[in-house]
Amino acid sequence: MQVYTLDFETYYDKVYSLSKMTPVEYVLDSRFEVIMLAVKPYGQPTFVLEGHEIGVWFASLDPNDTMLVTHNALFDMCIVAWIYNFVPKLMVDTLGVSRALLAHVLPSCALKSVALHLGLGVKGDTVHKVIGMRAADIKAYGIWEDYKTYNVGDAVLCEGIYEQLVRSGRFPMSEVVVMDSVLRMALQPQLVLDQNALLQHLSNIQIEKTNMLNTAMAAGANGKADLMSNESFARLLEGQGVDPPMKISPVTGRESYAFAKTDPAFLDLQEHPNPMVQVLVAARLGHKSTIEESRTERLISISNLNWPGKGQAKLMPVPLRFSGAHTHRFSGDWKLNMQNLPARKSDLIRRALTAPPGHKVVAIDSSQIEARLVAWLCGAADLLEQFATGQDPYSIFAELVFGYPVSKATPKERFLGKTSILGMGFGVGWKKFQRTVLIDSLAQTGTQIALTDMEAARFVEMYRTINKEVPQTWGELNSHIRLLAGGGGSFSIGPCDFFAGRIRLPSGLDLKYHNLENTSDGWKYTYGGKPRRLYGGALLENIIQALARIIITDAIVRIRARLDGYGIRLALQVHDELVYIVPDAAVALVKSILTEEMNRRPVWAPNLPLNSECKAADNYADCK
Repeated sequence: MQVYTLDFETYYDKVYSLSKMTPVEYVLDSRFEVIMLAVKPYGQPTFVLEGHEIGVWFASLDPNDTMLVTHNALFDMCIVAWIYNFVPKLMVDTLGVSRALLAHVLPSCALKSVALHLGLGVKGDTVHKVIGMRAADIKAYGIWEDYKTYNVGDAVLCEGIYEQLVRSGRFPMSEVVVMDSVLRMALQPQLVLDQNALLQHLSNIQIEKTNMLNTAMAAGANGKADLMSNESFARLLEGQGVDPPMKISPVTGRESYAFAKTDPAFLDLQEHPNPMVQVLVAARLGHKSTIEESRTERLISISNLNWPGKGQAKLMPVPLRFSGAHTHRFSGDWKLNMQNLPARKSDLIRRALTAPPGHKVVAIDSSQIEARLVAWLCGAADLLEQFATGQDPYSIFAELVFGYPVSKATPKERFLGKTSILGMGFGVGWKKFQRTVLIDSLAQTGTQIALTDMEAARFVEMYRTINKEVPQTWGELNSHIRLLAGGGGSFSIGPCDFFAGRIRLPSGLDLKYHNLENTSDGWKYTYGGKPRRLYGGALLENIIQALARIIITDAIVRIRARLDGYGIRLALQVHDELVYIVPDAAVALVKSILTEEMNRRPVWAPNLPLNSECKAADNYADCK
């Protein structure tokens, strides 16, 4: 296969730029111009193509015999696909590769940072001199050759990263196929946006935002002044089931609330699934819009775009960040966060994601995958047997707590059993369980459930008693954190092997624990330049999430191999759920294939019982 490393240079100015627009809005804008493209055939000299030459070059390639390598493929490859109508056999994003392998030591995996870390050289800065300049302007100004040199330098650095991280074998080739599949969700969009549903959703958000802010005031916030009081604001967050983020003051050395505009944990609350939390944080920051409001506005903007050769098709690209999380799960990109769509069936964003005429949205969700993995990895035999034999673990657990029969006919009790089984595997305490129940119960049962302290503690105690193997595993993992810190010895749990600073996963990737040390506040490590706590329950959660991700992505690869011949590709991935756009006539066949592959047990866990639920509908909301 022919391998080419690419780097585009495009027009931008102070208003029209990727800092203010999503890539899809930027690339499909009438102001878009490709100024030049650096092409580096693997192991050969780089050449630069001007705008009018680029389309001819792509037309000369065989897509079935081409691999393209770029740094930030969610930009460069969008240009290739949408402007030049070329999609190669395989794509490698060295930015995603760098996140998977280096994010534990690098706060940023931008080309400049990665190249310096790997000793490849220094990235140039000519791009900053051409702001607001078209190709003709750059030539007239006399810096065309300098810009070409800069463009070539970026392509050379990108190939160097590919050489050191991918060709060397550090990044598993199986993960390249996963990466390619994820990229295609953005490059070859299949979902169609229902603009009316989005407009209605935006109106609902704006009304709800005002109502919720008024509710917050009634709940104890006496105007904006109280929102700015740390103690008052902390109480408001706690009332929504959120533990206020904390930090250690560099001046006093004491713990204080992390409510500043520069505190990452606080900023993360802007994307909290509870809309009330979003409203409170937006008000505290002085923002006019919540994240949900801004996202809906972006989706409406995307629905108005004109696609080359397709007109105003209202297509919805799905951009996901490869290894966006420590556990290698994907995360959202383009400020859209398609990994964090509200789960309510009535939510109009999900309803706005539709299939084109003659097709259906087919979604398959791996049922209770993390709870199943916890039972399997910890050796909780009774719980594992319930999953394996198709029993209802939620009702069984609730019956033990209440002492009377529980089923779907008793939704309150079963909800409490479900929340326990799905949430207590990682050391959740009674206080957090109590808050989770209070926040989630109304949406799921129609009744808000307020457990007393004693009732909440009883649920936690019962879970830990009947599934005693789970807290025993927390303790075992806690004792082996010292090994991760370089304390010597060896340890394995399931398919995961412990080494100094890392845990090797069955995918060939690692969970990294950089600068792990035992502090006065317990074990801590850094990831992406930020400190994180580590203890037995948190370590188990990391491992379970990483294994669940592997099960899902392995299924993606197998399903791709079976459906490629039908022209059916992955359209959306949300944690443990895969979504496809399927012709009406093929729905039954595809549902059968999806179910078979999603339920296939991994070779490293042949006795892990998996199950899934597959549904088809005209829109994503009705698949829930």
